[in-house]
Amino acid sequence: MPFPDGSDGHRRATPPPAGVPPMYVRYLRDRLLEAEAGLTAMSQRYERTKAGFDRRYARRGITPDTDIVGYLNAKALNPELKFWYAKVEHFQRELAAYGAALTGLAAADRMLAADGPRVAADRQRARPGRPNLNRVG
Repeated sequence: MPFPDGSDGHRRATPPPAGVPPMYVRYLRDRLLEAEAGLTAMSQRYERTKAGFDRRYARRGITPDTDIVGYLNAKALNPELKFWYAKVEHFQRELAAYGAALTGLAAADRMLAADGPRVAADRQRARPGRPNLNRVG
């Protein structure tokens, strides 16, 4: 992964996986950081908008505790809340996508590095006491 936590809790960049262009990994990392910043900004904007909405409807006596149906109907009809929540969802999806791509590349690199050179199945020796699962018996 491009930003594993070190023993001191700080993020450290790791080298890109072998066979993957470093520019692509940097691109994914940059997009991940942009999505994280966007998610934070949109979440804050949504929370501010929702707090204003809650205050406005609380003055009318419509709160989740007193009139949940009226509150949910008013919330569903508020276009600004829908807009900011859609933005939050968008950045959540971006964050998940870029994070998954980077995690997948790092996992593939670890798997390929751990295997080393492979031996063809027909050239493997049967070990005593263990069946050779690669042979047709």
